Amino acid sequence: MSESVIADDLHIKGEVTTLGDIELKGTLEGEVTCRTLLIAEDAKIEGKATAEKVVVRGTVEGTINGVRVTLTSSAKVKGELVCKALSVDEEAYFDGTSQRVNDPLGLGQEERKPKAEEKPASATAEASKSTNGNITPDKRPGDKLQPLAASGGH
Repeated sequence: MSESVIADDLHIKGEVTTLGDIELKGTLEGEVTCRTLLIAEDAKIEGKATAEKVVVRGTVEGTINGVRVTLTSSAKVKGELVCKALSVDEEAYFDGTSQRVNDPLGLGQEERKPKAEEKPASATAEASKSTNGNITPDKRPGDKLQPLAASGGH
């Protein structure tokens, strides 16, 4: 795949999508989706950035979705980070929230989580009562659990 460069004198409003890499030196208002996104020191994104790998040296106001996100010392990010792996230089500026997820790009690699309205509240309460608090790391609240077998220990 080739790399596309959005020059420092360009100001784009809208959506930019490629299967390749993008080096952003200008300004983007909207959404960008690519494989690797490098946001240069004087570059700015207002909106949403989605890529497998995102390296921020410039400014982002909005949401970043990436498998690997790196905020360098010159990064200024205000918004939301949704990623699998995050690296933040101690000099970077970050004001917002971050969420670690296994599938930040929404490619269907994570198990679908049921919405709250799919299960009546009373069913959830009953499931909670029947578990006696025996939720293990491989189980989630609301999962049907098997009763624990009595141990043969003393």
